[in-house]
This record gives sequence, structure tokens and C-alpha cells, in this order.
Amino acid sequence: MRFSLLCKICLLLSHFAFSQFEYGVKGGLNFDSAGKISKLNNDVYMDGSLKSESGFNLGVYAQVDLLILYLRPELQYTNVKRSFEELDFTSSRIELPISLGYKVLGPISIFAGPSIFYYVSNKTNAHSFDRIRNKFNFGHHLGLRLNLGNLSFDFRYEKGNSSIVTDLQNLKNTDLRPNQVVLGMSLKLN
Repeated sequence: MRFSLLCKICLLLSHFAFSQFEYGVKGGLNFDSAGKISKLNNDVYMDGSLKSESGFNLGVYAQVDLLILYLRPELQYTNVKRSFEELDFTSSRIELPISLGYKVLGPISIFAGPSIFYYVSNKTNAHSFDRIRNKFNFGHHLGLRLNLGNLSFDFRYEKGNSSIVTDLQNLKNTDLRPNQVVLGMSLKLN
């Protein structure tokens, strides 16, 4: 009798424990409006903002459910394009957003948390931004997620807190911090 009860409890706990963890793949579109330039080169002396264009992100996630809350770290590669005058900028970075979410109503949840950005490359059609002073950037994000079975859709806003500035002589004071809206989709694999 006791052994049977103990087996049932262990079976129930193991099922409960495994149903609280999920992992999957994710991707989406980034609409980045980041960037300011105060001096471009000896021919162009003007202040301006980089024109935002869309980009993409691809990555993986893991999620641990904690009653009505969940913790969801993600690791993703992001590529975003921007332009200023005749220059086109392309930024590639690795992002690590860590979300703490709250299940509001049924499949809808809200989430927020810190983000870490590591710049892999920043290039233009004229120059390379290989000499970036600070390749790491810390920021924050918040958003809304809709879970529909194995598919989830999210809408989030991310902002970098610290500036990413180059120290090249002809590209001074170029700020490339993230300031983006992200539309994403994720597929649960387990």
C-alpha cells in the first residue's frame, strides 16, 4: 500500500517537474531606430540620426514555469541595417534577454527583464567599426506574449542603456545602442 502510494507520488511529481520546463527555437523581425552621428568625415560635418530599417533575429530559448510566473532566457543572433545619408550600416550582435513573465489571462502574458548585447560586427559600405570602445551593452526589455500551443508570438521593446561609440578619427561619436521593437515567433520543441 505504501509502496504503491509512493510510486504514484513519484510519478505525479516527475510528470509535474518535466511539464514545467520547455525549450525551443525562435526568430523574428527587428525594427531598430538606434544611432546618432555627430561627425562623419572631413567632408560632412552634421548631426543626424540613423534611419531605421528592419533586421532579423534567430535563436533558442528555455523556459521554466513558476506557478503564474515564468523565467525565460534566450540566446539569439541579430542583424540590423540602418542608413545615414549615403552610408549603410549593418550591425551583427549576440543578444541574451532574460525575461520574467506573468501569465495574465489564459494564453496572454507580459514580460520584462534585462538584456545583454555583444557586438560581433558593425560595418558600413565605407568603413568598418572594428575599433568599438565597448562591445558589450546592457539594456532592458518589456513585452507581451501570446501562447498558442507549440507556437508563441511576442511583441517587445528593447533599449540599450550604455552607448556604443567608435574611436575612429573620421567616425567620431557614433552611437549604435539598440532601441528596437521586435516581433517574434517561437516554436516549442519538447
